[in-house]
Amino acid sequence: MLTVVFQLLFQEYRTRRMARFTVWALAYGAALWVADRLTRAAGGVPGLLWLLFWVCVLVGGVYYFARLLGFVRSRVLWRLRRRLVVAYAFIAFVPVLLILLLVALGAFIINGQFAAFLVGLRLRERFDEIKQVNRVVLHAARFTGEKSPQVMLDAIRNFYVTELVRHTSSYPGLVITLRLGGATRSFLMDGKPVDNPVTVPSWMKGDEFAGIVVDNGHIALRSVERTKTPAGDLALILSEPLTPELLDIVGEGIGPVGVVMTKSAPANEASHAGFRVETPEGVYVQSGAISSKAVKLPDPVNLLDFAVFGASSLDPTLWAGDREERAVQPAFVYVTSRIAALNSRLLATLGEYSQIWVYAFKAVAIIFLVIEAAALLIGIRLTRSITGTVDKLYDATERVKAGDFSYRIHMLSRDQLSALGEAFDSMTASVERLLLESQDRLRLQSELEIAREVQRQLFPQSAPEIPGLKLHGVCKAARSVSGDYYDFLNVDEHRVGVVLGDVSGKGISAALLMAAIQSALRAQLYDGFALGHSSQPMEFSTAQMVDRLNRQLYENTPLEKYVTFFFAIYDARTRKLSYTNAGHIPPILFQGNKIERLRAGGTVVGLFPSTLYEEGEVQLAPGDLLVAFTDGISEPENIYGEQFGESRVLEVTRRALNASPETLVEEIYRSVDEWTGSPDLQDDMTLVLARAVE
Repeated sequence: MLTVVFQLLFQEYRTRRMARFTVWALAYGAALWVADRLTRAAGGVPGLLWLLFWVCVLVGGVYYFARLLGFVRSRVLWRLRRRLVVAYAFIAFVPVLLILLLVALGAFIINGQFAAFLVGLRLRERFDEIKQVNRVVLHAARFTGEKSPQVMLDAIRNFYVTELVRHTSSYPGLVITLRLGGATRSFLMDGKPVDNPVTVPSWMKGDEFAGIVVDNGHIALRSVERTKTPAGDLALILSEPLTPELLDIVGEGIGPVGVVMTKSAPANEASHAGFRVETPEGVYVQSGAISSKAVKLPDPVNLLDFAVFGASSLDPTLWAGDREERAVQPAFVYVTSRIAALNSRLLATLGEYSQIWVYAFKAVAIIFLVIEAAALLIGIRLTRSITGTVDKLYDATERVKAGDFSYRIHMLSRDQLSALGEAFDSMTASVERLLLESQDRLRLQSELEIAREVQRQLFPQSAPEIPGLKLHGVCKAARSVSGDYYDFLNVDEHRVGVVLGDVSGKGISAALLMAAIQSALRAQLYDGFALGHSSQPMEFSTAQMVDRLNRQLYENTPLEKYVTFFFAIYDARTRKLSYTNAGHIPPILFQGNKIERLRAGGTVVGLFPSTLYEEGEVQLAPGDLLVAFTDGISEPENIYGEQFGESRVLEVTRRALNASPETLVEEIYRSVDEWTGSPDLQDDMTLVLARAVE
């Protein structure tokens, strides 16, 4: 094997100039490496020679990478089986590796930041503890009644030294400063005096302060409490510097903790090494990181128990100065821990049953790996079956491309891939069927067009002329045909009928029922007389006619079909409008400044076998306007799901109340279209107007 590889490389070197160029470039690099080792004490090989080497290597690398891609494409991936193997490798392995990488990175980041969060939480707990200690001492001092500052300061100092000295190890380096009037005491918890007592800055106006501060180039946890006592204004200041001992306490059970601290430096000290932090009070230069002294990184539990690193920032307040300000650059807290140690602390706080979720996660991970292995095996089998069926599928597609949809592969469906041949046969059969269905659909479309034209003829072609009343109606269908119905019935020379209905549902079935309602109503109205030419005046009740129509529809239509119906008769001799409203949206009658809704009637038509309907009557005067509409006018919704509503219909009508019926209808339809923001209708929209004139 090695002999064959050597022969191939030698043949490449003899026949290709780029191969010889690459070999000599590598030899040149090896010579540079040896020379660099021998002359390292004198500064090593000049960087320009190394730059020349890397340029030559880059040229050779690009050339052979392109050669490798061509070889893979022309030789390795020429066979379909190899292509599928590579595809399955990218599908099965690469995503899994990326997911594992992402999970590992997420675990590193999340656990590291969780460790930083725990450290920050413990620092905040230290704030609270120091603050509570201050409050207790302050409360005791406030009610002592002692008027001598020296005596009170000595008493408070004795309290710290005698009562709290046993907590010295828990608060390493804690400095206690007492200020009462002009007297000052500054000492540690063991009573040892401190030379530089902490001062209260001029910017502190309140009685309390707790936080992280920068004072004299050091970072400390500080709490200040002030109050009035019989001996004068008392200020208690507790200041705990960030020391290795404090970081040991903070990092206990987690891991080593470090803090990047700063110290004061002159503004012109540009050559000083370290991280420079600019503040309004001057320039601070990093003085080194303070880290835990005794806390060590926990031992790993297993091979996957990696060390994680987390960092957070402290936003300290500048203690010195005339106003309260934050440091321009924050101080940084970093912590190193182990994943197992962090998880044990997290799960310990959640109780013993929290381990269930850990075991569940491991079980899911194992199941995931098993599924991936099974997917790989299935992919290999599919690869083998694909190569046996591709030729047949290719031949079949060529036949279909030529227009032969009757060609069939007739492959046995042994697995999912071989079922592709059966699916192909089914597809070609479906294509043949779709061609036939397309012809049927064209024929149905033609029939729908005829039905729409027939329905258009059923609507009034023009409004009848009746003394004292001007009528106008418009119906817009949401589909090819409409389920809304409106009509003007010329009873005789003095009377006219106004009809408006809304059939439940849409489409052809609603349109057919609409046509049946029209024929039934006209048959009942004229009862054998020619339209508008009865030999004697016909007396009838709108309620009785609606009742007969209800019984007829109930007996001859399905139970789920019904109609909201409004039927009115206007008599020009008396200027009275008799009406019956069968479950329809009450029409709106505008009479000067008065608005009336025509509600008299009953329930919808065709839903119940026997229903009592009432008849209402209104007197019309010149200028009165009747507006009747279906729910397609009031219920369209905008993009937020809000309906147009009857109130907006009322508002639009009131704005154009004195306009002609045609103009008013256009204004209402325009307002609805603007409300929906879409040219497509959500429901059939029908509007009928009747204006009383002189």
